[in-house]
Amino acid sequence: MLERNIQRIVVGSALALATTALLPVVKKTLRPIVRDMSRQMKYFIVVTKEGLEDIAAEVKFERMRKSLDKDIFIDGEGYEVENQSRL
Repeated sequence: MLERNIQRIVVGSALALATTALLPVVKKTLRPIVRDMSRQMKYFIVVTKEGLEDIAAEVKFERMRKSLDKDIFIDGEGYEVENQSRL
């Protein structure tokens, strides 16, 4: 039991020392990668937002166009009925 506890303490201490030694190296290595990914994600979010805004604007335009076409058609029918009664 004591031997097992000593083994755990030795392994834990070795891991702690290795971690403190490797942490600066890992930090220097990962920092540029994380910055680049962050920039790419920001660009992706902006492009996606603009794309969704374009789609929403197109949908609104189509709805407005259909509404105006419908109103013009209804007004046109009234105009035709008035002209037919004159004949």
